[in-house]
Amino acid sequence: MGRYGYRRALVVASRSLNRKSDAVAKIVDGLRDTFGGLTDDVHEHAPVDDVLRVAALAREIGADVLVAVGGGSVIDLCKMVQLCISEDVTAATGLEPLRASVLDGELIPARQRAPAIRQFCVPTTLSTAEVTPGTSPIDTATRTKTLYFVRSGAPQVLVYDPDILAHTPRALLLSTALRGLDHAVNTLCAVRPEPLASLLAEQAIRLFVENLPRLETGNDARAACQRASYYTGLGQLSAPHGFSHYMVHVLAPIAGVPHSALACVLMLAQARWLEGAADAEYHRLLRLLGREGDKFHEVVLELLELLGMPTSLTDLGITDAHLDEAVPLGMRHKMVVENNLRPIDSEQELRRILWLAR
Repeated sequence: MGRYGYRRALVVASRSLNRKSDAVAKIVDGLRDTFGGLTDDVHEHAPVDDVLRVAALAREIGADVLVAVGGGSVIDLCKMVQLCISEDVTAATGLEPLRASVLDGELIPARQRAPAIRQFCVPTTLSTAEVTPGTSPIDTATRTKTLYFVRSGAPQVLVYDPDILAHTPRALLLSTALRGLDHAVNTLCAVRPEPLASLLAEQAIRLFVENLPRLETGNDARAACQRASYYTGLGQLSAPHGFSHYMVHVLAPIAGVPHSALACVLMLAQARWLEGAADAEYHRLLRLLGREGDKFHEVVLELLELLGMPTSLTDLGITDAHLDEAVPLGMRHKMVVENNLRPIDSEQELRRILWLAR
């Protein structure tokens, strides 16, 4: 706080972390006279209503910085609060002109004012939300998500503390790490790869695969996975992602399941779908992992089963009715269908990938 000259922090925390541990209380104590307020009124997928409510609280207490303590929902909500405060948005309709657009397969941020407020971040999960400016809040009325890129949305200060990960439920920590792994694989298997991003993705994949089975052994494995999350996030926006990254944004809100849990299943489906279309990329990965001669989807399935994570849509309670609703929306989502090494050019093709996850 002193280094950046801030005087009044609004702490935005995970509800479970705040109410079931002393981690948030320690951060509040550490802020001393710069502590301005605390809220843990944050729900899954960072609902727009929550964003507007927290932005109003930040204005009310005169906060000049946000301190996010939690996982992707908390961090992404704080990015949207930054946007609302910087753009004087007080109602959901004011966000419409600020959404990102897609042009020739590239995500284009909307024009925005210079940031009026920034965030500090202490992440408690491993999905890379803490490194990027992107955020996709949900409209709870329509159960749809909209993508925004927030100017200076990536945290001004990022604190990786392996100790705090001990408070995160095992299944949540593992699933968010696997979401991070999916991001790294998408970066490496992009239709337009970027060499430096690919190198970072390789190292992230190696760190995740080697350390996730050891995550409960102590801080060395946790810190390695935090490095993997950081490496993934640094390169993530340099190469366009496709199906498994963005179909999560479509299907998870419809089915009412966590992003990171669904990412496990769709990562496996994509690995099966790209067999024969991403052979060079998968060979590179298998050599890195010491698994030459195996199939990449077999490695993914083995890892998911070893960790006790979901491997099918059935495991998550996702039904044909959910798919019937999601597939047409997925076909209209350009990032789902336009950036895949094996093209998706029809609803039938999209259903075929999803059936690989049943």
